[in-house]
Amino acid sequence: MSTTFLANLQSIAGKAPRQFSEIEAGFLPKKRPQAVDFAKALELGAFHDTHAQLAAISEDGVVDWDRFDIADFVPYITSIATFEQTETPDGEIDFIYRVAGENINRVAKRNLRGCTLREVLIGPNRNVILTEYIQTLAERRPSASRGSVDISDLTWVHYLRFLYPVRRHGAVRHLLNFMLFASSARADTRFSRKAI
Repeated sequence: MSTTFLANLQSIAGKAPRQFSEIEAGFLPKKRPQAVDFAKALELGAFHDTHAQLAAISEDGVVDWDRFDIADFVPYITSIATFEQTETPDGEIDFIYRVAGENINRVAKRNLRGCTLREVLIGPNRNVILTEYIQTLAERRPSASRGSVDISDLTWVHYLRFLYPVRRHGAVRHLLNFMLFASSARADTRFSRKAI
């Protein structure tokens, strides 16, 4: 028996208690996120066709934003986020949410547009996630990872994340993020974009 990961998180997040303590400021990654072999991630997420669409508008592993059309990715629109690399006042690399889909905002229990990852992520795994984003830009190739995030004291969801470096205005300082969620993290979990 396999578990299906779903792009639409409405019923999972709807079960989460509205009151929560330390995590109301942001995502609390439950376990250390794990890199996933990209080919395996494509299989788990049934993401082959979407990746092929992105590869067709990419050059050397970097998505050309001038060729990106959100209409081509409507099935994932609620699970897409875009980030721009920035710097903290202390000179540390950070990423600003420029767009965050409804499912991602629902997990965070707030609108993330304009927030930075350092503001949103809390707990000991924040730097692991930031490193993943930094490396994806530096290596200029897509990456995939999976993990889980607490959304209340008693509720968490598991995710499969696809990150794509993006070139805008000649610079590679942006990321395109596809987040798929599920309520189980079994090894045989399969992802789907069907609504719950």
